[in-house]
Amino acid sequence: MLIILLLLFQFVFTKEDYCLIEPIKIVGNKFFTSDSEFQFFIKGIAYQKSRQEGEFYDNTKEPNYIDSLANPFSCLRDLEYLKELRVNVIRVYQISPTSNHDVCMNAFAKEGIYVLADLSEPYLSIRRDNPSWDTDLFTRYKEVIDSMAKYNNVLGFIAGNEVANSIDTIDSSPFIRASIRDCKSYIEEQGYRKIPVGYASNDDTNIRNHLANYLVCDLENDNNYSKSDFFAINVYEWCGYSTYTTSGYRELTNSFENYSAPIFFAEFGCNIINPRPFTEIEAIYGTKMSKIWSGAIAYEYFEEANHYGIVMLKKDGQLTKLPDFEHLKKNYEDAKPIGSDIDECYQLETTSCSCPNNENFQVATNLPPTPVQGKCECLWQSFGCVVIDDGGFDEEPLIQDLCKKVDCQEIKANGNTGKYGKYSHCNPIVRASYALNKFYEQCGKNENVCLAQGRGQIVKNVLSLRNKYSSDGRNCQALLFEEDEEEEEIEQPPPKKKIIKKVTRFPFSG
Repeated sequence: MLIILLLLFQFVFTKEDYCLIEPIKIVGNKFFTSDSEFQFFIKGIAYQKSRQEGEFYDNTKEPNYIDSLANPFSCLRDLEYLKELRVNVIRVYQISPTSNHDVCMNAFAKEGIYVLADLSEPYLSIRRDNPSWDTDLFTRYKEVIDSMAKYNNVLGFIAGNEVANSIDTIDSSPFIRASIRDCKSYIEEQGYRKIPVGYASNDDTNIRNHLANYLVCDLENDNNYSKSDFFAINVYEWCGYSTYTTSGYRELTNSFENYSAPIFFAEFGCNIINPRPFTEIEAIYGTKMSKIWSGAIAYEYFEEANHYGIVMLKKDGQLTKLPDFEHLKKNYEDAKPIGSDIDECYQLETTSCSCPNNENFQVATNLPPTPVQGKCECLWQSFGCVVIDDGGFDEEPLIQDLCKKVDCQEIKANGNTGKYGKYSHCNPIVRASYALNKFYEQCGKNENVCLAQGRGQIVKNVLSLRNKYSSDGRNCQALLFEEDEEEEEIEQPPPKKKIIKKVTRFPFSG
């Protein structure tokens, strides 16, 4: 404990060290240090403590997850072990945007350790079933970016982890790409450095390559914003003392030989054989794979119920090394990949997204719109019957049930067809309220219809939309109906002239 307090004292009073470490940049399909321009290979470990079943915490003050970078005592304790492992990257799956990360980020920067941060959290991420890219998600992603952008040792952000993980869930792919687009645009708008934003996929051979290509292919009028800056894969093919050929690594490497963005293993470490010998590390950083791959992240630091950890955290807060620790340490220490010269790297060609899709990967190239908070706020203010947000309710079943009774095209989103309703970017509470309010109006504004759902509440709208405003000061009447007021010109058969057709629809009464 005394050692940790001394380290904490040292780091608290040197808060700018995270600005001294070289940021990582992308050139072609590889990572490089920004100033010295040496190729950067990831030698990483997943660094995320999970809450235990039945664990008590104050949910009015703490999130439902643990932010591993917000606790100086634990991160400084773990830093000594991370240094011993020779890791240069940690992957953190959940970040609390309101927490202070200066001490931990500063400490890691001083030791040359970078952070790869996931933007989602357990209860706020792009769903693989009923996917959407909505205002709540975008707000969450922006908040994480804001809280971490100042640190030069942020290697990048992961916009999604194993979202599209099978043939049945590939319709979530356009939502992943839309999230990357909006995060990259936001980073530029805020004047932050060009921090890479990418995606971590599972290793499903049926969709893996198609998804990888979809996330970097050329879209019209895109300006490359929606292209994934990197593509990572959670790979558990190599178990025990396998080989480059029998493990499937050779086939995997060959399939990404000409990939246009950096690729790496976001997780690895099959645990069928224990203790894990981590013999795959020699192959990952060997001459065959290091020409294609930019390294890997071992799964994981803390021992949990799934038995992938390399250290055990005891009840007294002390750590015990598990046998896997020494094996990972030895292999990382021996791994000395030969990098490329930055002048030899160039941007590889990408394919057009308009190329015919594989029959196993039929998804839209038309992406969901950027979520607009103000429009959803105004939509909410137009309702006479709303769904109460109790913070722990999954609205999707209610939405699906109500949409059997009313037309929900304006709140539906379809990643297969590329059709997105004008309110499909609103959060689940607003979309559920839209459907409930429409059913309530369809039934003659019968209060019992609203209240009978068990979640409904009658709202008395005193002011019309002309006198209501979003939180950013825009008029609700104009914001909700601007699309209708600016209806595009409609061509009529000659010799009639063009006419401008204006349609004003008021789907909700005030």
